[in-house]
Formats: sequence, structure tokens, C-alpha cells
Amino acid sequence: MKMCNSEAMKAIKELEEKKKNVIFNENYRSRISYKEGEKKVLTNYDYTETRNAISEIDGRIRAIKHALAVCNCTAVVDDFGVTIGEALVYLAQLNAEYKQLSALGNYNKLSRRITANGVLEYTECLYDPEEATRDLEALHAKICKLQVAIDRANLTNYIEV
Repeated sequence: MKMCNSEAMKAIKELEEKKKNVIFNENYRSRISYKEGEKKVLTNYDYTETRNAISEIDGRIRAIKHALAVCNCTAVVDDFGVTIGEALVYLAQLNAEYKQLSALGNYNKLSRRITANGVLEYTECLYDPEEATRDLEALHAKICKLQVAIDRANLTNYIEV
């Protein structure tokens, strides 16, 4: 079956949800409680059937994840000249940089406070917070462009599962 990367990721989520439900049902239905002298009320739980269902789901998840991994290592993201996998790593790096620049942009160039013992203390940034804010805006635009390129690649590249 052929599907685009985005469809594959959605299929994985659906399979993981299905597996979660099978495990929930197993935990709920795999034991019964009854009082001495009472008739047992059995559930429709079958240990072997449940193990097989989980094994089948896991196998399908593995197959899709493997196909996605291969695609992520080979498919190139337009405008950036890197593979999807590299783009995802790059996106994480840019987001970390964004977080740092955001913090740097929030400081005043020079601030002062009175310490607990009444001494005036100054704190001065060794950089221009306005420059950090400008860099932050440019970085935000780059992150958005990269995210759109990754999304486009995930919609236009197909894998065989």
C-alpha cells in the first residue's frame, strides 16, 4: 500500500491507539472476581488472541516506521537541500536557539536594584537586547519556512508499506 508520509504518521497514531485499547481491554477483562459459592461470570478475554492482536499491530507499526525512516533519510526538503531527517534535527536546533534568543531579548540593557543590605547593584547586558529581538524575528521566519517545507515534503513523498 502506498501512502504519503503524513498519512503514514496518522496511521501509526491510529495503530498505537488501537494497541492501547487492546491493552486496556486486556487489563480490564483478563481477571474476574467472585465470591465463594457464586457462579463465575466469564468475559470474552482470550490470552492467545490478545497476544496475536498486539503482535500484529506492532508488526504494522514497525513496517510503517521503517519505511518512514528510510524516506526521512533519502527524501530532500525543497529550498533547504537537506533530507527530512536532517531538517527535523535542524528544526529542533532552531527552536532551541529561538528559546534562548527569546530569553536574551527580554532583558534590559542596564538594570539596577537595591540588595538586601541596601547596596545599589547594576546589571548590564554585554550584548544589545534589541539585536537579540531582531534576530528572534528573523529566526521565527526561518523556522516557519522550514516547517512548511517539511510539511510539504511529508505530503509529497510517498512510501510503500
